Amino acid sequence: MEPKKLSEIYELIKDLPKDTVIGEFAGRDSVAAILKAMEDDSINNILPVASFAPTEYGNFEILESNYEKMIERTKELYGNKKTIYPLIYYNNFHLWSVINGRFVDTLIKEYNFYTPCIGCHAYFHLLRLPIALKLSKRIIAGERESHDGRIKINQTAESLDGYEKIIKALGVELIMPIRYIEDGDEIERIIGWDWKEGKDHQTCAYSKNYVGPEGEVTYNKDRVKKYIDHYLYPVCLTLGQLLIQEAEPTKEQMIEAIMNRSGIF
Repeated sequence: MEPKKLSEIYELIKDLPKDTVIGEFAGRDSVAAILKAMEDDSINNILPVASFAPTEYGNFEILESNYEKMIERTKELYGNKKTIYPLIYYNNFHLWSVINGRFVDTLIKEYNFYTPCIGCHAYFHLLRLPIALKLSKRIIAGERESHDGRIKINQTAESLDGYEKIIKALGVELIMPIRYIEDGDEIERIIGWDWKEGKDHQTCAYSKNYVGPEGEVTYNKDRVKKYIDHYLYPVCLTLGQLLIQEAEPTKEQMIEAIMNRSGIF
């Protein structure tokens, strides 16, 4: 599970069919999204890409087991009609740091709140964008607006619309096939094996950072939308354009690109 450099990934995928779709591979919902997306007759070849944030820890090896189960489920459903390629690992911790760490003081002053979670999910989608551009220009994401009635601030309608807008502006379609599936039992039905939410997956140090002491989730939609529209969108657009041009830009180059873009700060 050694992460690849982007240049190495380009070499690995150069002979893949151009209709190959990137599948974000992480937890239960991402697997369900890949399996659900394959119901579309136009999606026959999928390249799963597993990526992490620098705040994650725990059992990373479980991903290999989950990948094998997904392969078995695919064969059970489609035989040899659908192909899932070997799992690729790819991270860019500098990218995460620039989006979610470098400007925290400014964000708190400007928007009167801070959570890394919305920017973190934007990072996951943005990270895979250069790979998608080499193939079908499509990415499958396991985003879901409601989890059995529970709200996750990085998966509200405002957040998901924001991710979709960012990726589309950079020339790629973000496919969210389970966006409106609220029932966790339906997710398990899609994946085909007993996998409870939050299990068999690594943990994030910032887990539930936006959840109050009594388990309540309260947030100001106007502030969140302003943060997405005026910070996250232009920042990710700038960084996405840089990733496409430079492939492996330095952290300093990323920060410079943001500082040189008018209207962000």
